[in-house]
Amino acid sequence: MNLGEKIFKLRKEKGLSQENLAEQLGTTRQAISKWENNQGFPETEKLLQLSNIFEVSTDFLLKNDKNEKNADDKGYYVSREMAKGYIANEKRISRYVGIGFMFWALAGVPYVIFSTDMIMRYLGMTIFVIIGIISIVLAIFSDQTQYKVLKQESLLFDYDYLKELSNEYALNKRKYVLVAIPCTILFITGIFILALTAKGFIVWSAYHSFVFLGFAIGLLGFAYSAGVMEAYELLVENEQHTTHLFFKIKRKIKEKFDRM
Repeated sequence: MNLGEKIFKLRKEKGLSQENLAEQLGTTRQAISKWENNQGFPETEKLLQLSNIFEVSTDFLLKNDKNEKNADDKGYYVSREMAKGYIANEKRISRYVGIGFMFWALAGVPYVIFSTDMIMRYLGMTIFVIIGIISIVLAIFSDQTQYKVLKQESLLFDYDYLKELSNEYALNKRKYVLVAIPCTILFITGIFILALTAKGFIVWSAYHSFVFLGFAIGLLGFAYSAGVMEAYELLVENEQHTTHLFFKIKRKIKEKFDRM
């Protein structure tokens, strides 16, 4: 991908017309058109301005990376701002999903504690279930449409930022694995104890409230850490994501609809 193609692609992804970009650069629409058609070349000052507007390095703009994957014409360029926004959005969604699962699990606490008071038992369970539903609904409405394209296209990155993002992913992966392991143990232990109780090997008691509490914490931690890691993996390990059969099928269907 040459400089002209990069300017055209980045301008489109920013939703700018040639006139809008020319106004920000203090130049003419004709100059922008010449750059995009490789009939002219922006001066150094304008290159620096383009770098700031598109949030990419000047090295990315100037480098004609014909042999590198990140320069493949078939892909969606992801700016630093968009990648950070996507990760922040996925963290928010994962948090809501985790909280929703947690409250559904906590519905078992009033079931255990209020074993002789049916009104309080079902009232408490209902409250926890409703809070869980509200949290899941918030997760659904937090999913911003602007980031859906990241799950539908092959992604292109500024090489330097991809390297930075990969390092950030490696650091966070260790942190979230440390969270996910004990949470998974709590989840499995809770399932195991509840299964033994249902079979009659363990008698129901007030101590089962701690089982549901651990179960809830396990679900919260696992759902959140798994959701955040999935967001990082979509960006950093995009090559593996785009080679999956399901992704290829979705891509072919999308291309057919685009041609209609």
